Amino acid sequence: MSRKDLGLMAIFGAPAVIFVLSLIGLVGALVADGVQDLFYSALLGSTVAATVWALIRRRR
Repeated sequence: MSRKDLGLMAIFGAPAVIFVLSLIGLVGALVADGVQDLFYSALLGSTVAATVWALIRRRR
């Protein structure tokens, strides 16, 4: 696959999704209380999970 084959979504798609999920998690965790905190914490933790997954996959 050459660099010409990669479009903007191929390059910036996953980081944009991770950014949106972590931003929703951060704002939600600051605003919400109760059980919703668990949901928003999981969204915020998705950034860490995606980073760990990418590092593990890269080392193979």
